[in-house]
Amino acid sequence: MHPANAIRLLRTNDLDRAAARHLQRRRVADELVRVRHGVYVDRAEWNALDGRSRHLVRMRAVVPLLRPGAVFALESAAALHGLPRLDPWTDRVRVLVPSLAHDVHRVGLTVHAGTTGTSGKHFWGIEYASLASTVVETARRGSLSAAVVAIDHALRSGVHLDELREIGARTGPWGSVRLEHAFEIADVRHESVGESFFAVRAVELGCPDLEPQHEFVSSDGTVDRVDFWLPREGLVLEFDGRQKYEDPEMLAGRDPRDVLWAEKRREDRLRSRPEVRGVVRADWSHLVDPERLRALFRARGVPCR
Repeated sequence: MHPANAIRLLRTNDLDRAAARHLQRRRVADELVRVRHGVYVDRAEWNALDGRSRHLVRMRAVVPLLRPGAVFALESAAALHGLPRLDPWTDRVRVLVPSLAHDVHRVGLTVHAGTTGTSGKHFWGIEYASLASTVVETARRGSLSAAVVAIDHALRSGVHLDELREIGARTGPWGSVRLEHAFEIADVRHESVGESFFAVRAVELGCPDLEPQHEFVSSDGTVDRVDFWLPREGLVLEFDGRQKYEDPEMLAGRDPRDVLWAEKRREDRLRSRPEVRGVVRADWSHLVDPERLRALFRARGVPCR
């Protein structure tokens, strides 16, 4: 069970004023957190949640307010699908209701008029949008980087690019330019959020001919795969995320020191190849500050503008 589903929601009740006042006193004492009017959760449990999980708790809190036919959509559907997100998770829950004539805004809740492709799955009794529809609808609203990160995640999850393009064509012109740019950059070979983000930044800086996940094969059969390869310049570009040394799934039971040593030996092999003129490593700080990435590229001979 996801931690967001296990947390107990404490709701006030107009028929029990004493209980409501008790919850309010506990909130004043900082024992509880109010997630919306009349709904509280334990402070310690709330503090243990990440941003996505907190959004899911807020979604649970609004369920009694939703009319029949409501569908969790946009950022709220993204939270259910586990879409990676570059920006902090919003406090606002979003749903779609086909029967509405216009959007309705309440504290912490926006009910949009409209329809979307649905997943056939439910969260606490409320259906939510499909992964493909969610990716397209959020990509039209956010930054180019966020759009590519979401699209790449969908591609790695088995969604086909043609399906995303078809949904995009049906949703109208708003945000279509950004969406088309994102489709051009997205690539199922981007293996992580960092690589997707890196690809966008490189394109924005005018870096040409990025070839993701290029493989170099040694005479003994050793295969060294790199994040990006610039064949004309003979440069390997690597996104050096901390997760490869910290994420238990990526470590696969190995000691982080062994992973670091293996990475050093891999880079030594790459640098020894005649076609490789250099290896350029960027980390998250370069991605959030494109000027730092531009300076790194220019210092290392990576073509950019």
